[in-house]
Amino acid sequence: MDRILEIGGYSAGFCGRLFAQAGHQVTRVESPQPPAWASQQAMSLFLHPGKRRVHADAAPLDELAAAADIVVIEAATADAALALGFEHWSTPVKVVITPFGLTGPKRNWHATPSTLLAMGGYSQIIGDAGRAPLSLPGHYVEFQGAQFAYSAANGCRFAGASNVVDISLYECLLTLSQFTTVMWSCANRIRSRHGSDFYWVVPSNLFACADGWVYINTVPTFWDAMTTFLQLPELIIDARFTDNDLRMQHRDALHELIAQALATVSKAEIRERAIAARIPAGVVLTFDEVLEDEHLGERNFWQSIEDTDGRHYRAPSLGFCIDGRARAPMTLQKVAPERSV
Repeated sequence: MDRILEIGGYSAGFCGRLFAQAGHQVTRVESPQPPAWASQQAMSLFLHPGKRRVHADAAPLDELAAAADIVVIEAATADAALALGFEHWSTPVKVVITPFGLTGPKRNWHATPSTLLAMGGYSQIIGDAGRAPLSLPGHYVEFQGAQFAYSAANGCRFAGASNVVDISLYECLLTLSQFTTVMWSCANRIRSRHGSDFYWVVPSNLFACADGWVYINTVPTFWDAMTTFLQLPELIIDARFTDNDLRMQHRDALHELIAQALATVSKAEIRERAIAARIPAGVVLTFDEVLEDEHLGERNFWQSIEDTDGRHYRAPSLGFCIDGRARAPMTLQKVAPERSV
């Protein structure tokens, strides 16, 4: 079991959550100010159960760091991170998360998830063609950076090396752009905004049904089964739709046929049809419906979180379990004011 010291915001917090879920001992350095907004309170309940929480003035950071195997720091800029003095700490592995990294001309630029998505080219490919680019909600960028930090820290520990790991959220975002930048550099082509309608595979789009929406994503190998799902077997021999290239040419006509076929079908029936036809079709669920998903229930995905007042909440666990063990309940501890290491 490693001892983790966590300093910073949501990215460091999620990295610490990953360590806590895996059974490590995590100490979080907290601001003395409690969360002010409902969203901050909910985030605290999600990110920080199972951690020891201490005030920032509980002990000098170098003393806390001396008792840790890994330090995870998140700071607004490179200079803000360096001002903590981590370079002089004896901790074997020091992970530093900033928007742009510890070096380079942008190292002291401030950023938010939405500005990073814009600067990294992500917003350029999100949204509908002919309309303004969009961003992503929430803290996607910080959580992705946290996963890179967690992986890198574990790699250093397994290698038995002492390292400073420099995590740039900007670079994490670009890493996750998949083939987009490579496609541009090798073929001078850029992915265009296409909303929910995936251009290269038809049909792949959102369609209204009797009581909601369903996303259909039909790669060519599923086409025959899709016609069964739609109860439109005649589409198999329709000359306009016999292969994906033709379906791309006649996408509007095909989308109209699908829209008509699903308009009066309930979400429950769509689900049963999709299971029977063995095709990928995802009904758009409300959060209430997600919470009642029997698959997640059987896998014990939801964890019971007890807050500092003894109240219990249901929260998502992380996307892994070890050796099939159930995700144990966790408790959000009160911030310890005492000076201790």
